[in-house]
Amino acid sequence: MAVQGALRAGKISKPYGLRGEIHIILSPEGAKHIKTGIPLFIDLDGQRVPFFTESADLVSAGHAIVKLEFINSVEEASRVAGCDLYMDMAHDPETVSVQGELQHMVGYTAYDRQLGELGKIVEYLPSGMNPVWLIDFPGKELMVPATWQYILKIDHRALAVYLDLPGGITDL
Repeated sequence: MAVQGALRAGKISKPYGLRGEIHIILSPEGAKHIKTGIPLFIDLDGQRVPFFTESADLVSAGHAIVKLEFINSVEEASRVAGCDLYMDMAHDPETVSVQGELQHMVGYTAYDRQLGELGKIVEYLPSGMNPVWLIDFPGKELMVPATWQYILKIDHRALAVYLDLPGGITDL
């Protein structure tokens, strides 16, 4: 399923070197945006797991050697070989203005794909790289990541935001 704001950066080809570096076959758009310090999301068993980029060397227009945090050996790099790689465009300077749109969702009703109606978004908290919405959830205040990674659709006419949140988020 494509997530609005997410960009397929490419596919992890194989380990490279001995310290956990990986060789990536880049998509055309991925080659333009891959940078040190931004998170890349590895598709592991249907979940996109974030890893910050410690180094990124463009070998050619379609290939890069990347070192990701927490992948520190050939064995660990081998486990992610063959996985698709995504970028959250909210971290790219060219798309930060799009992220700014999310602060204007206060007053909208949030819906989750699994849980249905969550409640009204009552506040936007721009906490660095992890902005959140506060939602008036029955019985408590729910903090939900305000990121394109989890947004399926925004309906401005109905004042609704449709999300696909990770399981268990309402239990936090």
